[in-house]
Amino acid sequence: MLSQRMKNLRSKSKMTQSELAKILGVARTTYAMYEQGQREPDYVTLQKIADYFDVSVDYLLGREEKKSPSWNHNPEFEEFLNDPKISKLYSEYKESSEERREALFAAWEYLKSLDKK
Repeated sequence: MLSQRMKNLRSKSKMTQSELAKILGVARTTYAMYEQGQREPDYVTLQKIADYFDVSVDYLLGREEKKSPSWNHNPEFEEFLNDPKISKLYSEYKESSEERREALFAAWEYLKSLDKK
């Protein structure tokens, strides 16, 4: 159950095993074994996976079907997340190279500096 849920979440996010392994701080081969059910993540790694995908540890372990954690989002934040422009920006960001992501942040910092003048 855990291995399949991890694989599904990663696949839906269009991430490679290498990308997620780097985020989690484990080797790609270690992460691959998690998805193959040959190895299980330790408690800290399990929490990192749940936090990254915004799901509960219980969901990952198959103890509940509801993906989202039990805490409630701020309504203003929910509105932000449901904005189509934000969704498009997020999708394009995830598909961008690290170089492009850094350029985006540099541009954002520049725009913020203009407000201070």
